[in-house]
This record gives sequence, C-alpha cells and structure tokens, in this order.
Amino acid sequence: MTQSGLEIFPDLECVIEINSDKLNSRLALLANFGVVVGLLLLAYELREAQHFAETQAAVQRLDQMQLAQTEMAMSESLGQIRVRALSDGIQTLAPDELYRLQRWEQSVTLRMRSQYIQYTRGYLDEETANNIVIAGARSLPYWEELGVALFDTEFDQAIRSAAGKQ
Repeated sequence: MTQSGLEIFPDLECVIEINSDKLNSRLALLANFGVVVGLLLLAYELREAQHFAETQAAVQRLDQMQLAQTEMAMSESLGQIRVRALSDGIQTLAPDELYRLQRWEQSVTLRMRSQYIQYTRGYLDEETANNIVIAGARSLPYWEELGVALFDTEFDQAIRSAAGKQ
C-alpha cells in the first residue's frame, strides 16, 4: 500500500501552510503597492488634464482677443465709428452706425464674460480676471450710454462692483 506524501512527511503540511501564508502576504503587499502606483498615476493624469485645460483656456482667450483686434482693424468703418462715438459723442452716430457699434460692444462683453467664466472654473489666473473686470468697469459708462445690455451674471456684478455701481 502506498502512502501519500503528507503521511510520509508529516511536517510538509505545516511547511505548505507557512509558505501559503507568506505568499498571501506578499501578494497582498504587491496588490497594495499596485493600488498606490495606480493612485499616483491617476493624480498625475488629473494634474496634466488640469494643466492642459488651463493652457487651452489661455490660448482661447488670446485667440479671441486677436480675432477681435483683427476684426476691428479690418473693418471698413467700425474703427471710425468707435473713434467718433468716443470723441464726438454717441449722439453723432447715424442709426446704422449706432447699431453696428452696439453689436460690437455687446460682442466685447460676451468675450469678457466668457473669459471670466473660465476664471471662475479655475482655468484662468486671478490677475487676468482682475484685468478683465477692471477693463469692464472702465467701459461700463460707455456701454450704458450705448445701451449695451448687461445681465445679472457674476461677471456683470463684478464689473459693477469695481465701478462702484452696486
């Protein structure tokens, strides 16, 4: 009659149990290490995504500003209309000129509001947002005289506050 290996070597069962415990401990340690490495990689990826979003917001802001400046420079009459409104007064504009200038300044407020939203979402720096608010506060009397619509958004409240109108 043959005997099993465990009956021949009674200590073998104890050795297998000890090795099994060591193996389980090492596997648990390895799994925990894997979790830590995974969390570090996730944190790195999140930081990179945030950095990319901030960069995209800044680039978008500069692109918007460049496009607006190009539009103003390339316009046959918008520059002249704006200069005349600022120097001679809005009342000197013809109705179609007033309309063009109002639409232009409304688009300026929309670009500024969009950029301010990017700041509130954490994609633009505070200095940039402050500059946007200051520029808006300086333009507020002009916009009001033109009849450019302002709303009750966070940006509009910020420029009114900076202009001392709140």
